[in-house]
Amino acid sequence: MSDLKLPRLLSDGVVLQRRKSIHIWGWDKAGAIVTAKLTREEAADSRAAENGEVPADFVNTVCDASGRFDMYLPARESGGPYELIVSDDKGDSITVKDVMVGLVWFCSGQSNMELPIARVKDRYPEMLSVEPNDKIRTFKIVEETCYDGPYEEHNTGDWKSVSQDTIMSFSATGYFFAKHLQKLTGQTVGFINASLGGSRVYSWMSRQMLEGYDDLLSIADQYADDDFRNGQIKKNIENGDTWRGNLYRADQGFKNHWESDDFDPDKENWGEFEIPNFFKGTELDGFIGSVWFRRKFDLPKELAGKEARLFLGTMVDNDVVFVNGQKVGETGYQYPPRKYDIPKGLTREKDNTVVIRLCVETGMGRFTPGKELKIFNDKAEVFLDGKWNYKIAAKCEQIPETDFINWKPTGLYNAMTAPCHNFSIDGVCWYQGESNVEDGYDYNDFTKRMVEGYRKAWKDESLPFIGVQLPNFVIDQLPREDDWGGFRLVQNKLLDIPGTGIAVTLGLGEDNDLHPVTKEPIGERLALWAGHLKYGFDGEYTGPVVKSVTGVIGQDGHPAVAVELTHCKELTVLDAGKGTEIEDMFILDESGKRYKASAILEPDKERILLMCDECKNHASKVQWCCENTYHGGLVTNETGIPMSPFELPITERI
Repeated sequence: MSDLKLPRLLSDGVVLQRRKSIHIWGWDKAGAIVTAKLTREEAADSRAAENGEVPADFVNTVCDASGRFDMYLPARESGGPYELIVSDDKGDSITVKDVMVGLVWFCSGQSNMELPIARVKDRYPEMLSVEPNDKIRTFKIVEETCYDGPYEEHNTGDWKSVSQDTIMSFSATGYFFAKHLQKLTGQTVGFINASLGGSRVYSWMSRQMLEGYDDLLSIADQYADDDFRNGQIKKNIENGDTWRGNLYRADQGFKNHWESDDFDPDKENWGEFEIPNFFKGTELDGFIGSVWFRRKFDLPKELAGKEARLFLGTMVDNDVVFVNGQKVGETGYQYPPRKYDIPKGLTREKDNTVVIRLCVETGMGRFTPGKELKIFNDKAEVFLDGKWNYKIAAKCEQIPETDFINWKPTGLYNAMTAPCHNFSIDGVCWYQGESNVEDGYDYNDFTKRMVEGYRKAWKDESLPFIGVQLPNFVIDQLPREDDWGGFRLVQNKLLDIPGTGIAVTLGLGEDNDLHPVTKEPIGERLALWAGHLKYGFDGEYTGPVVKSVTGVIGQDGHPAVAVELTHCKELTVLDAGKGTEIEDMFILDESGKRYKASAILEPDKERILLMCDECKNHASKVQWCCENTYHGGLVTNETGIPMSPFELPITERI
């Protein structure tokens, strides 16, 4: 058995970073002499030599006392495919096939970075028949944590290129970033996907980056204890299983087969409930347990008996769904959209039934308003919103809180990020923050520490770091009111660090969904920033940018405020679903009281003119889109990218 081993990142299909020394590392016997060669196949080697290219590079080294070896091949321009051949003096050899040299980016964050194409395929149906693209590749690291210190090597991950067989598992944001970066540069693009839903920023930071945050480091130390960590894992499983098991056993719906096609709710005194709707403010306000909902519906002949899909939006918290007595799907937590397939022959024209068993875990039940409830195929559709019958099947206490072990400080960094530092990249895309909006820590400080720490770890002081600003969102901010508007202002401070960018996403969110499906514009905006920061792209890469906010005399001769802009070619107001009136400009007086301002776009003067009779002589600051969502049109330019939210002082007040 061979002792020679390479890391997972150096495996078939790998994309190596162009114009940077190519780090080859791995493990063998202590003292073994290891050689690395990057070459084309023999025929390709000959053609490369004829074209003046270096057909192969060689380098060798001796393994240290631990068996580790590190060596560097010379930097190359984009190209391939190559073979990487690593061998030792004992005759063992590994050949890494289909190696490309191109652009490599590290894509990290929480659920909106993790969200796969499979979750957005209804928004982008062309993905179902995507053309193979060998020049877009991803390396997906499966979630894993370690609190003892950084790993040398990943336990999961391999390289995949775009095809119909692989695309559904690609990060949607990562894929669309790679697609548009390839379009912009013509290069092969590889992106490493290290992401996990719900993760905190400090989950992706090292102990050194968190120096001084003693409370967070104490948590990391606590979870480094195997007995404690395993005990928490066991407790999570036992608590969840016990709660759900007890609820199931008490559930009258299962006992009495409320899912049955011929069950008659009229004989059982079922109530009525309007769906979609919040439980709050209804007779189910604060309810915890299981409640069943039932509705009859007819179908046109284009749908009856045919294969169809059933969309029920999102629900809080988990559900099981039956059509005509047959289970068609279930979802274990609140966030995924309920999209279930109806098999051929299950439905009929008259008196169909759909039954939902909904479990509410914390008293915040809902069928999310604004989501479509329907059964449909490509011929017809029938909407299912309106009055449903319902009956409580079982009540219980709130489910015990889950200890999300993988979200603790340093854990994801150690297991998923740290092993990537051996592998050269061109930049970082970072989509995270939803879980840190109201955690009480200084997110701006975390961001600075992360950028500095990542640049140091990758040995590149100018490594581009591009963040995604959180989009508009409202619905899941109860029982507390999270300040997403204020958090976006904190995220803007990333731009104070040289070599950084921020993709503005107002208008791309869904007020009623934490996981908006419109991901391609986000990927495109990240690619535009990458082009600007790294690849000499001279086109527009951002929306309008505020240069200054000054007091002026308005058109009526009264004091006004001018928001002076740059990046404002084709300055206009975009209707992102809420009209074209500018509704989100506010002037603050010296006490901080907000007054809504009327706003006039003046493209020829490259500014927005604000007027407010109520706050004429005491104006102190101007705010733009500083609430959780926007309420009118978005100011944009030739790119269609909105002006970023801001709060700025008024200079030269009149």
